Amino acid sequence: MAFLGHLSENFGEGLGMLMEPQLLRLVSHGANLLDILSRIEPAAVGMMAGALQKGLSETFTPEVMQDPPRVGLAGLLKQLADPEVQKALGVLFLLLKALGKAFGHMNEERKALEALMAKMMPRK
Repeated sequence: MAFLGHLSENFGEGLGMLMEPQLLRLVSHGANLLDILSRIEPAAVGMMAGALQKGLSETFTPEVMQDPPRVGLAGLLKQLADPEVQKALGVLFLLLKALGKAFGHMNEERKALEALMAKMMPRK
């Protein structure tokens, strides 16, 4: 009988731990990540990874890595005329834009959470 009492006490404690806000947020973030990953076409990911691997291996040869080129301001301006560099910069700027949007959404969610917490726990 003592075993059942101990078991029910631990069960209640474990259930309480499952209801912790940090754990609930973690589960929510995990679900969001799985949702995002489920929307990605596996064949497209494989193609992009293969293309990236090929591009990297063609660019970063052992010879290039032993003596990488130094690029000054004039070299930078010259590189900006290269169509491959322009495409890569386009992708980089899209990524930066997506990160900026993500930070904006995080700020909106943080403000909404703060407002909700303020309603739940009014200051004295």
